[in-house]
Amino acid sequence: MPTVFTKAGRSIERLIGADVRAGEWHLVLLFFANLFLLLTGYYILKVIREPMILLSGGPVGRSYARGVQAGLLTLLVPAYGVLANRFEPARLVKWIMAFFVVCLVSFYALAQLGVPIGFAFFVWLGMFSTLSIAQFWSLANDVMTEAEGRRLFPMVAAGGTIGGIVGAQLAARMIDGVHPFHLMLVAAALLAGCALLTHVTHGAGTNHRTRLPAAVPGTRDARGGFALVLGSPYLLLIALSVVVLNLINTTGDYMLAQMVSAKAQTLDRGLRGHFIGAFYGNFQTYVSVLTALVQILVVTRVFKAVGVGGALLFLPLFAVSGYGASAFIPLLGFLATIKVVEDSTDHSLQNTVQQTLFLRTSRDAKYKAKSAIDTVSVRLGDLASAGLVAIGAQVGMTVFGYSMANVIAGAVWVVLVLQLRRRRQTMLVMAPTVEAESVVAA
Repeated sequence: MPTVFTKAGRSIERLIGADVRAGEWHLVLLFFANLFLLLTGYYILKVIREPMILLSGGPVGRSYARGVQAGLLTLLVPAYGVLANRFEPARLVKWIMAFFVVCLVSFYALAQLGVPIGFAFFVWLGMFSTLSIAQFWSLANDVMTEAEGRRLFPMVAAGGTIGGIVGAQLAARMIDGVHPFHLMLVAAALLAGCALLTHVTHGAGTNHRTRLPAAVPGTRDARGGFALVLGSPYLLLIALSVVVLNLINTTGDYMLAQMVSAKAQTLDRGLRGHFIGAFYGNFQTYVSVLTALVQILVVTRVFKAVGVGGALLFLPLFAVSGYGASAFIPLLGFLATIKVVEDSTDHSLQNTVQQTLFLRTSRDAKYKAKSAIDTVSVRLGDLASAGLVAIGAQVGMTVFGYSMANVIAGAVWVVLVLQLRRRRQTMLVMAPTVEAESVVAA
């Protein structure tokens, strides 16, 4: 690598607190660039989806769309498990990314024909975000050893946080002069770059693994993702934690959307879409900037100070305290601040910790079980939130009621995380080669 890139990389390395060693820079930069493009495209799409869903289905329709995502993903995960047994798992990552590019171009074509796509696009984007990001991290877990992942994941994840800033800002600044449907083509071009980089990264990862010391060969597990999760207490605890995390996060999203929608209704009809788009563009920018700061300056240092197990407690404790406060301060600005901190912590510290939890699992768990957890468990939390919203709409639940529901869920989450920490500590005293197999066979 040229000297100028070496110096720049070393500067970023010192800032983050990572430890990139000789022979690792090529792979790290490929993963960094891939996640950068992926999150840039996703955040552009995430901003433009809000006016489309809120102006057509409202906050309740938005919540129901998340429930539909859960149902569809429940059908897709077993199909993915069948494909993963038949084809080399890492190769599937490339095919899935290319498929998403085709889907996005198809949405653009339908929109140009005047077909209403708001609800369907919201459902698709939620599935895209969970599947594409899950597959990216499955590949990273597969390519890197545990020691490499603990050192390099924070730096790789920084590519995503920077991409989130760029994507949110692009959408917020372009939405005035560029139709949201045209922004889909911008995102499609970025995702095409992801598909190309995924192909290159797959080849580089294969070469990287050949230079590592030979691992103890493990037998392939033909079980699907759901069976692997249900057969492992460790994976099951991760899955349940993810369900509760997304129940809380999605309920908070609904509360914020409800307040934003109510504010928009006080404006002239022609200004409502612009207000919603601009609000969420700025909101996502704040989230992305704080995410980047936490990812770059905090995550590695938290790992060193309290370890992965200690870092798992940060977000559950904030959820309890943050939503407890919002119950008594039901203001848009205050709730938006809570959501900025919650989402940024989720996207940085919580995300990096969660990816690290899979480093010691078997290859089948890294692809099939991880995909099940990162997709269906995420959307099961959304589905639970949709049920809560449906009940709340019937009984006239206020911000206070939704906030207190999140406080209760947060307390359950703390209990789950404490059990997960104990399970992980038990695993760490086992031999690595034995542990990798025991995670899916416990």
